[in-house]
Amino acid sequence: MKVSVIYHQFPHYRAPVLRELSLNGRHEYEFHASKDEFDGIKPYKGEPGVVINELAVKRTDRGFSFKNYIRLATDSSVDVLLILGNPNIIATWALGIVGRATGKKVVFWAHGWLSQERKAKALIRNFYYSISHLLLVYGERSREMGIRQGYPESKIRTIYNSLDFAASSLILERIERDVSRAAGRALFENPDRPLIICTARLTQICRLDLLLDAGELLGKRGLPVNILLIGDGPARKSLEAQAARIGASVHFFGACYDEEMVGRMIYDADACVSPGKIGLTAIHSLTYGTPAFTHGDFSNQMPEFEAIEPGRTGNFFERGSSESLADCLEAWMEQKPDRAEVRNRCRDVISRRWNPSVQRTLIEDALDEISKERRM
Repeated sequence: MKVSVIYHQFPHYRAPVLRELSLNGRHEYEFHASKDEFDGIKPYKGEPGVVINELAVKRTDRGFSFKNYIRLATDSSVDVLLILGNPNIIATWALGIVGRATGKKVVFWAHGWLSQERKAKALIRNFYYSISHLLLVYGERSREMGIRQGYPESKIRTIYNSLDFAASSLILERIERDVSRAAGRALFENPDRPLIICTARLTQICRLDLLLDAGELLGKRGLPVNILLIGDGPARKSLEAQAARIGASVHFFGACYDEEMVGRMIYDADACVSPGKIGLTAIHSLTYGTPAFTHGDFSNQMPEFEAIEPGRTGNFFERGSSESLADCLEAWMEQKPDRAEVRNRCRDVISRRWNPSVQRTLIEDALDEISKERRM
């Protein structure tokens, strides 16, 4: 079976799952996407064994505009179109409709439902998704919300999300063989304090001001912490000013693209905190055995929050509340959980669901399922 995977752009973190599909998959895959950078996200341009066929895509005020793409839907050698399921991209509507009209199976790969929607919007979303024979979503909550909003349960499958689990596992092995591995703590004057880390672009939407405020509150409660921010961005100056004003122990590491260095610092931390939407930061943190903490307003979260098992691999606090965040971290630290056990729990979550191999298996199981159905 030949499968054509069509996206506006494959972000660099998609490389492992595309590699899995191409090199270890049961089917023949071809990938189509722009090789341009959009919104600061670097594209995956392919590698030996994984060819990205370039699409002409432009960023517009309303999303993304494709050119010369209908040929992908009419290609008679293709059996299945696996398309980015984004209703704001008009080309995906056309690809799905033409694909079905020319006898192909159509699968959408989408975020799905993030929150309860008004009736009109829900009807439009359901109609759009119904263009596909099957919808692949990142999380169980999205699937459950889709069912509650009237979408057929039989047409939704959960495939989760992933980073480069294999590469991270090799890095983790090297870290655990290294007796002098305190990469993050060594940056602070008082390295014995609990280390809180966040790896993210420093923007207002990340709400890292809440983390600094929570750090101040913990200090006043007699639980001083060190905060390590890995990343750069437009909010850095205001965060630096805030840290200086409240006297917080914060180290601004800046942007770092050395995965081994980042992995060592995550491993060294006691907790990873993302006060805004957590997304793949949760997967990154748990991969290196560090519990993740974020807000519990799931209608304003990314699907990856599901990797957090409250009290086991992290926890949730009240959205927008630095006091709730401080309470959450204080409760975790007072439990004094066995660090090795926590690392094992975190890694177990990733190895069971949130990795490229599992994702590839779930995608291919879904493709096999629809290939057996009568063509419509």
